[in-house]
Amino acid sequence: MVNLCKIFSLAHQKYLYRRDKIPVEGELMPKKNITKKELEIMLEEEKKKVEELERKLKEENDRSSTYWDRILRMQADFENYQKNMEKTMKEFERMSNERIIKDLLEDLENIERAMEYVKNRDNDLYVSLKLIRDHFLSTLEKYGLEIIETVGKRFDPYLHEAVMVEDGDQDNIVVEEFSRGYRLNGKVIKPSRVKVIRKR
Repeated sequence: MVNLCKIFSLAHQKYLYRRDKIPVEGELMPKKNITKKELEIMLEEEKKKVEELERKLKEENDRSSTYWDRILRMQADFENYQKNMEKTMKEFERMSNERIIKDLLEDLENIERAMEYVKNRDNDLYVSLKLIRDHFLSTLEKYGLEIIETVGKRFDPYLHEAVMVEDGDQDNIVVEEFSRGYRLNGKVIKPSRVKVIRKR
């Protein structure tokens, strides 16, 4: 019985000793004495850590800047692509309209030839053909078709094709039109065939 009491007493004393050595919340661990050399080593290690973090941060910034530049270039390329596509589509539409209107001009000229043929033969038919011709021409003008003026105008090789040249009192003046010319949205699609007078 005595031995058992001694054992409990020793165990209790050891528990109290350990309890006193364990810091409770809010207490600081006993500080270890640090030498100047150790402090310098610790500071050097912390400095290296900071430098490493700064290096990684710079790498991330450079990488982000590179990605941002790529995004801006891709955006600029896409905008240029859109502009080029719009330009291509407009050019395709213009060329398509030009081909169609050139074909329709042949029909218009056939109507005018028919008008000339029946002019003094069938007045009612002439009037009907004229109404068709005027409506046809008005529709084409909505798409940018213009008739090139000729008689009385100065000869312009970009607008007129001189099929006859005669001497006269005036110089380079169109006096007769053999075939009408047209412009489409400012571009000559068919030059006028004309007679020109020139001074000697």
